[in-house]
Amino acid sequence: MIPEKKRLIDFLLFRRDSKKVILSVIKSALMPGQQLGLATIAQMFDKFNTVCRSHLDFQQQSSTQFVEGAGKPIPVHFYNGGRILIQQPDLYTHVLSPCAENKEIPYKFIVAVLVEYIRSLNQYHIPVQHFLYELIINTLVHHNCFYQLHQFLQYHVLNDSKPIACLLLSLESCYPPAHQLALDMLKRVSTANEEIVEVLLSKNQLLPALRFLRSVGGSDNASARKFLEAAQNTEDNLLFFTVFKFFEQRNLRLRGDFHFMPGEHCEKYVKHFESLFGYDALGQVA
Repeated sequence: MIPEKKRLIDFLLFRRDSKKVILSVIKSALMPGQQLGLATIAQMFDKFNTVCRSHLDFQQQSSTQFVEGAGKPIPVHFYNGGRILIQQPDLYTHVLSPCAENKEIPYKFIVAVLVEYIRSLNQYHIPVQHFLYELIINTLVHHNCFYQLHQFLQYHVLNDSKPIACLLLSLESCYPPAHQLALDMLKRVSTANEEIVEVLLSKNQLLPALRFLRSVGGSDNASARKFLEAAQNTEDNLLFFTVFKFFEQRNLRLRGDFHFMPGEHCEKYVKHFESLFGYDALGQVA
């Protein structure tokens, strides 16, 4: 047995069918009594990700994974330089997640290890899987480290994504600022406009939702019925009036007529408006 774990990893990476042993070695490096320094663990991650980068580069060059003209699949070890491929699901399932649940391992050390792994993935331009971010967030939340979580989000240690934003939304009951953090993240994700509107509507923030839609050019296609229903449910008559007038003005701008089209199914909301403000208020400029 090679005494130094780094050299052992180097040796095992070139051994076929050694993935389980490699994962066992890296797991032992995180355990109390056998724990290695963060710098050494980071070097191990770099070794794994060097192989992953080679694997991704080959996949980009040859999506079919066939040797040109040979008609036979290329063995994985061939284009990895003969080395074993250790990927994110491997480390998450067999090392990182079990260690995060191990109460004997300080959570701060686990968070530091996760950050180092993410640093290594980014260094080798390997997309980080969202379950790694979720593990960091859940670990910090479990130990009430909300300030550190806020810092990680503010300084983009955790990359923006819809799954992470949704996880943050679920944390609002125990950490109220998570709602705004999630909303800010969704705004930075350019394809998340619909999710942003749904989040705002769920908080009865109808006017901010309309302003957001207008800012991204989406107000023309917004569902009047959805907004009017949400406004009516708030039982805030002034808010209902404002939302109703917004869509009347939109109708006038798009079609030259303030009336709602039959297909919009807004008849009940028109009647509700009449009951509150009178028939003569329909179509008037707010």
